[in-house]
Amino acid sequence: MVSIPTISELYANNLAALQDEFSITIDPDGKSFLAGFAAVQAGKQWLQYLGLGDIQKNVWPDLAESEDQGGTLERFGRVKNLVPFQGTQGQYACSVIGSAGAIIPAGATFKSDDSSLNPSFLFTLDSPYTLIGTGDIITLRSLTVGTVALLAVGNTLTCTQPLANINTQVTVTSISISPIDAETIEQFRSRVLETYTLEPQGGSAADYRLWGREAAGVAQIYPYAVSGMTDVVAVYVEAILSDSTDGKGTPSGTILSAVSAIMAASNGLKPLGVMPVRVNPVNVLEVDITFTGSTGTVGISPAQRILITNALIEAVALIRPFIAGVDALVDRNDTISDNVIIQIALNAAPGCFFTGVSLTVGGASAPTYTFDNGNIPYLNPAITYA
Repeated sequence: MVSIPTISELYANNLAALQDEFSITIDPDGKSFLAGFAAVQAGKQWLQYLGLGDIQKNVWPDLAESEDQGGTLERFGRVKNLVPFQGTQGQYACSVIGSAGAIIPAGATFKSDDSSLNPSFLFTLDSPYTLIGTGDIITLRSLTVGTVALLAVGNTLTCTQPLANINTQVTVTSISISPIDAETIEQFRSRVLETYTLEPQGGSAADYRLWGREAAGVAQIYPYAVSGMTDVVAVYVEAILSDSTDGKGTPSGTILSAVSAIMAASNGLKPLGVMPVRVNPVNVLEVDITFTGSTGTVGISPAQRILITNALIEAVALIRPFIAGVDALVDRNDTISDNVIIQIALNAAPGCFFTGVSLTVGGASAPTYTFDNGNIPYLNPAITYA
């Protein structure tokens, strides 16, 4: 890629070219038409370089900008039948108490109470509901797209209008449809790039990954052949953190259902007779780290601890199961070990002192652990310094 020179560099080049052309010496600090001309041309040339730089960035999807920024990323996606996922609204089953025969009209709005997971958001009832007097359940739909308005079981909402013979406060009993955030530009880029690096092969591991990522909220798919069975495939679904149920990558029932529907459907992209698919959530294993011998007059300072924690969080977030035939061998990063942790800590905070590291994965001591079969790591940020 051609580097973009600075205006000063362009000005100096223009000035030198004019001096060579006319065999003269131009004083850049004095009054000179040619010095001013060189400066004006430098500004124009710099803008042209910026335009060429934008063209270079948008030639391929790995650096392309969004179309609303004048880029071509969405265009690359459409070539592969991909468009960015839009955010979805959550729907919640809520218990309501009132007299038999009382009616909640369609369009009635409820506001999440201050004690709710996300207070002060509005929800609506799409169809009128007539109470039977016992065990009444209504479904409320969020008027706000995405997880910003997510509610939890047990949260309460209060109707914004009077309801005759009905308690205006309702309680969430279950999540009918989990909300999903709109896909970010980088998440969409990741999906687009996978369609260029993974070629459909009629039922290979790469195909199951491509198919599974057609569902909104999916961060990654890990496909495996089921041991002992020749005609069954198991796929493990990892959710985008903001769309996961625990903030660690565990998918909601809504995401799992969407993946299952895609795997079962015939949409013209899948070959006939695709193997039966078992759709499972990833299994999040908590990683706990203890630095030993780190106390005393020489150890790890509070500032160094912050640096180490941030570096470890970033590193562990990149560790994922390796799928042969899908992932590039050169990019394999599925193992965590004591030695790796030590190196990360020393690189993040040079000069810190500790005598050893204790690593625990999923509650069990593990000096070295390889994540496979749908297991993914989550670093407990409460690192211990003993």
